[in-house]
Amino acid sequence: MAQVLVVADDLTGANSTGARFARTGMRVATVTPEHVSRVAGDYDVVVANLDSRHVPAEQAADLVTDVVEAVWPVGLVVKRTDTTLRGNVGAEIEATYDAVRDRLPVGTRVRVLFTPAFPGSGRITEDGVQLLNGMPLERTELAVDPLCPMTTSVVADILAAQTDLAVRHVPIRQITQEMLTAELLAGDEPIVLCDASSEQHLTDIAEAAAAAHHADGTVWVAVDPGPTGALLAYALRLRGQAGSRGPLLAVAGSTTELTHRQLATVARTGAVRFVDVDAVAISDPDSDHPDEVAEELTGQLSSSGFPELCVLRVVTTAERVRELPAQARAELPGRIASLVADVVNELADTVGAQALPSGLYLTGGDLTASLLDELDVHAFDVGGEVVPLAVHGHLSGGPLDGTPVVAKGGLVGDDITLVECLAKLRRAVQTRLHQVHSEVSEHVIPTLVRDV
Repeated sequence: MAQVLVVADDLTGANSTGARFARTGMRVATVTPEHVSRVAGDYDVVVANLDSRHVPAEQAADLVTDVVEAVWPVGLVVKRTDTTLRGNVGAEIEATYDAVRDRLPVGTRVRVLFTPAFPGSGRITEDGVQLLNGMPLERTELAVDPLCPMTTSVVADILAAQTDLAVRHVPIRQITQEMLTAELLAGDEPIVLCDASSEQHLTDIAEAAAAAHHADGTVWVAVDPGPTGALLAYALRLRGQAGSRGPLLAVAGSTTELTHRQLATVARTGAVRFVDVDAVAISDPDSDHPDEVAEELTGQLSSSGFPELCVLRVVTTAERVRELPAQARAELPGRIASLVADVVNELADTVGAQALPSGLYLTGGDLTASLLDELDVHAFDVGGEVVPLAVHGHLSGGPLDGTPVVAKGGLVGDDITLVECLAKLRRAVQTRLHQVHSEVSEHVIPTLVRDV
């Protein structure tokens, strides 16, 4: 059965949110309400497009209740809202909350995790106010929207127009994982409204909500315009039948200014965690730095709340690297490669495939060669170029056998090239996961039929 139900009020938002889940390898289908029960057994995530943004609030609430009932039980219900909070936001949140609570044992704590921010699209929430490109909603063209004019950007007031559910506000200054977990465990308000102005805030919120769930069993209804629901599902380890591998792993051994700019661009476009390597410290045989980096990388790859991309990067400037003795400079790519390979092999032996990278991005020619050797890769199956001198393909041999890979030099491309390479890598990962699922279905399903 499906692990996640997404309830959306328009098709564009439905597909956009579904794409977030698809990035993690989950099988996703967007359907109309009458078809949700038919596909629930075939997909990990069912996205129900109610097309309810401009219907009467009572009708919208009834549609929400019907689709939750049709797909239940699922591991997580996500209510997708408009990025500018138009439509039946309050009515649909209350209907989703009630539908989930009514289907759980009496006494189960159910709360709404409401994160209206979508920083990648210029929508952030500060002090409980929704801002569009830095402006309150009522001071933008939304004030004269022909179907849903926005007269306020105070999120609690927008909710109060359609629901009496109490709201607990968590400001940005409280959004660290430890403090946020405590905040999410506190209070009895059904709706927890979280400020956020960056992708990192959203990741922290999702991880804290997962920690709160594990601490006291709180069942969350995720409400957001797209990013947070997928992050929460990942933090709760709702991976689906196809989502059997970990995040993308990027290993950036280049210290060029272009590489730094490319990494900065990626940091602005999605949920990413960086693990930093000091080239000077890792070159010191007496330093504890390699062990510390390995421990952090292991934790990030195997963490239940990890987002879709982990980047191991050399943070030492090119000038400081050039100051190292010649032998230390020559050995640096091999040291980094050995560290990464040790982590991958350890995860393969102790945790299993679900913690191994689902895709690999490598930059820096010497590092790439060293890492492939350390991972016992006997072939790089070349598929083509993303851009000139950035090659994509698959690994053959070793613990990452069959894993999609993109490799390029540190001086290749422009500021957005890494974003393009990661997009290609995600598509390759998705294709591989679907192929694996098809192969499993072809062999397992007929066997089950014969057994019956």
